[in-house]
Amino acid sequence: MHGMNKNGLAIATSSGIGNERRRQPTSWSKGIAGSIVAAVTLAACSNNGGADNNTNSTRSSSASPSNDPSSQASPPGGPAEVAKPLRLVALGDSIIYGSECPACGLFVDQFGNALSKKTGEKVEVSNLAVPGAEVSDLLDLVRSDEPVRDALGGANAVVVTIGHNDLPYNRLDDPCHVAAHYPVVEWSEITNACTDRVTDQYRQDLDAVLAEIDQARKRRPTLLRVTTVYNSALGDHVDPSWDSPDAVEPSVYATERYAEAQCEVARDHGGECADTYNALNGQAGRDAAGEFLGPDYTHLSQEGHDAFAQALISTGFHPLIGVLHTTTWLGRRPVADCS
Repeated sequence: MHGMNKNGLAIATSSGIGNERRRQPTSWSKGIAGSIVAAVTLAACSNNGGADNNTNSTRSSSASPSNDPSSQASPPGGPAEVAKPLRLVALGDSIIYGSECPACGLFVDQFGNALSKKTGEKVEVSNLAVPGAEVSDLLDLVRSDEPVRDALGGANAVVVTIGHNDLPYNRLDDPCHVAAHYPVVEWSEITNACTDRVTDQYRQDLDAVLAEIDQARKRRPTLLRVTTVYNSALGDHVDPSWDSPDAVEPSVYATERYAEAQCEVARDHGGECADTYNALNGQAGRDAAGEFLGPDYTHLSQEGHDAFAQALISTGFHPLIGVLHTTTWLGRRPVADCS
């Protein structure tokens, strides 16, 4: 079905997904309901590999740039070859969806711009994120939602951001029995043993998610990136009990365990993790995210989206660049090097 996204643009939504998964009352919800398939066609070799003022406006248009080979006259002897855009699929929760920052240049769009600049190709971004999703929801989505599986089947790059709602003190089912009156958390009651157990559950589900992506891609070369969780408890004056001495050690331990799991699983599937944890919380992982978060102290501000984008870009574009330059599996001419 179709609706309007937070930017007022027409979107297509997949049935059966998008239910808000955070605790009540709704004033404490950490996202907004809905899933989007927002096509963003980015100009090849753009002068700006990051956010730009045209990113949101291009969501509603698939118009080719004027230097697109498909818009030029046919060469002698036959029609011009029409280059297909690279397809980047974004999966996850409200962090990658861009909740609470409607005017932001989203990090996944910035990464798409950088990929376009590097390859010289147009990049189409499909944001299939579901605000409020936990990793189990994402697993259901990639297993059973045909439009999502179709999108993954045609993807050249996939970025996954999932885990914030899976942290022991954030999960809907309260696995450590510390948040009966969420968002108030009994931080001193969170044990490392419980965090380890919940992390292992998360790891298994994330591994299953990436296995489904592998299957949908039929093991064709794919740029796979997983962004790590960050610690939004440190410095959080919005949620009662969060910015407290008792919250420091449990939240730091949980964030570190989850980030480690995300990186291990990503690499097991031939991908890379973007170290957004240390980008926001410092090298020791104990700095408040501060300016990187919006007023709700959960979702990213523009500075946060910029930091995520830089962390993604720093992982490079392997294996996509090498594949595009050395094979024709995409059915296109080799890409130009715009570096």
